[in-house]
Amino acid sequence: MEPLLIVRLFVYCFAIHFAKAADVTITVDPDGEIPVVEGFGGNIDIVEDDDVLVLTRDNFLHVVNPKDAILVEFYAPWCGHCQQLAPEYAAAAKELKVDGIHIGKVDATKETELAKEHLVSGYPTLKLFKKGHPVEDYSGARTAQAIVEYMRMHSDPNYTPPPSAVLVLTAANFTKTVKSKDLILVEFYAPWCRHCKALEPEYEGAAKSLQAHNIPLAKVDGPEEKSIADEYGVQGYPALMVFRNGRRFDFKGPRDQAGIVAYMKEQAQLPSKEVKTYLETQNNFDRTDANVIGYFLEKNDMFEEYIGAANELRGKLPFFHTFDKVLAEKLKLKANTITVIMPEIYYSKYEDKIFKYSKTAGTYKEIAVWIAKKSIPLVGQRTKSNMAFKYESRPLVVVYYDVNYSHQYVKDTQYIRNKILPVADKNRDLLFAISNEEEFDEEMKSLGLEDSGESVNVAAFDKVFKYPLDPEDDFSTDVLTKFVADFKKGKLKPFLKSQPIPKRQDSPVRVVVAKNFDDEVMNSPKDVLIEFYAPWCGHCKNLEPVYKKLAKQMAKSNPDVSIAKMDATANDIPPLFKVEGFPTIYFLRAKEKDNPILYSGDRSLKSLKEFIALESTIFESEDKEGIGRDEL
Repeated sequence: MEPLLIVRLFVYCFAIHFAKAADVTITVDPDGEIPVVEGFGGNIDIVEDDDVLVLTRDNFLHVVNPKDAILVEFYAPWCGHCQQLAPEYAAAAKELKVDGIHIGKVDATKETELAKEHLVSGYPTLKLFKKGHPVEDYSGARTAQAIVEYMRMHSDPNYTPPPSAVLVLTAANFTKTVKSKDLILVEFYAPWCRHCKALEPEYEGAAKSLQAHNIPLAKVDGPEEKSIADEYGVQGYPALMVFRNGRRFDFKGPRDQAGIVAYMKEQAQLPSKEVKTYLETQNNFDRTDANVIGYFLEKNDMFEEYIGAANELRGKLPFFHTFDKVLAEKLKLKANTITVIMPEIYYSKYEDKIFKYSKTAGTYKEIAVWIAKKSIPLVGQRTKSNMAFKYESRPLVVVYYDVNYSHQYVKDTQYIRNKILPVADKNRDLLFAISNEEEFDEEMKSLGLEDSGESVNVAAFDKVFKYPLDPEDDFSTDVLTKFVADFKKGKLKPFLKSQPIPKRQDSPVRVVVAKNFDDEVMNSPKDVLIEFYAPWCGHCKNLEPVYKKLAKQMAKSNPDVSIAKMDATANDIPPLFKVEGFPTIYFLRAKEKDNPILYSGDRSLKSLKEFIALESTIFESEDKEGIGRDEL
């Protein structure tokens, strides 16, 4: 007998039994595939919670089967996302109830079997049912408005959704459109991309909200309009870009409706503040960061390029502009010149106080690069907020102490900085910075300096490793000079945060730590599959038995593949590997260790074995008779 037929028969018999107990009527749908339960009599108990039907094993079929369309939420009471959805879901239920459309919910922590039957694997999961059949999972915005529109669309065959607020751009209208808009956000998407589908309702909602602010949102089908996608370097979907009169800027905002709206409204504001008096500059200039000011006789081409540069660096530096001749004379500004003015705390005999840019033909990108470079003092304060902008380049030397530029602590802060300045002046091929030890306590722990007991600590960073200075009783210019000289000559030993190297490897999964990473992974003659995990991670714990089983099977079928793992919270991760969540799994071929391959499949034994078989240098002997990739 066909399995599907057995399932149908079981459901039908269950429904008959259910109907007798509940005193309801059983009919069969036109296709004869599933019983339909009608009537609200008998022992069936239908409870509403804020106009949402509360569904259980006892009433689920009774409620769902007769409905032309019903949305059902599977939730967990402790789930934060479910709690956030609850008021929106209730508001949608109240509005839809007027139209005779119902939505329901199932407490999946109580109705576990019901949740399993419908393949619920996360919370909240919203499923659309039509005449008892699960049709699709709801992937729209979790707002009352979006849910109402979705259910009206699926409940009324004649329902016409409102026209999209998102402009559709093609090769025929792209250039003309983006050049004609002062500000426009463009999404490059792919019809098959699930991330694009998840973004769609958020993007549509943002487009509608921003119509009142005259900020348009548009989209481009990347695969269909490949020439445009290639022109703007689109490498993945969805890709969001901001355009200002045809000039492209990176989108750096959130990807939910509220986030997009807030980001684009902020982008609509001028990135530079106009100042007209000297008092305004005194009140608005930042006293701890470089200030950028442009002086223009009028809004000319250079002014537009300056504004473009300010947009490029928006939020990273304070920008100002003026058209006032008197103010310009007071600040010694020249017409059509951009000036970077260092704050007083960075005045010294080793560095300039101001920098002027007067190249009238410079583009906004050139101007932005120049400003970014000139805004970094010889020894500036590196903070969590500016480190990605100013202090990403290597090599870098950082001095940690109680950095505090509040007025009463300036002298103490400057006392240490003045010891660093002559060393920085003589080593301008390195980048120097000071950092507050409390703000960077985690970084100091990663350097093994948290218990140094010294008021001043130092570390140097190159592109791969970090080198702490052995704690010194008295920090001085001479101490720093020797440390920097040894760093540049390669005499320092890098510090690795590492667990102890295991004395024995009893498990089929090789345990890797920072100190033996090269031996176990990079210098191993074998292919290596390595998992970066966190001990507290639930997904890692679920993977553990599967990963052990994989290691056991690979030891027999393909011993030339090593299965390894490393606690990424207790060991430094080599910069070759990007780990943004747990578990993260990479595969390294024996002869291509500098090209790790990220595993992105599901965490089943079958999928992991298929991935290894696809990527490994030596295939599994039982499947491929030990034929190497190079021999095929």
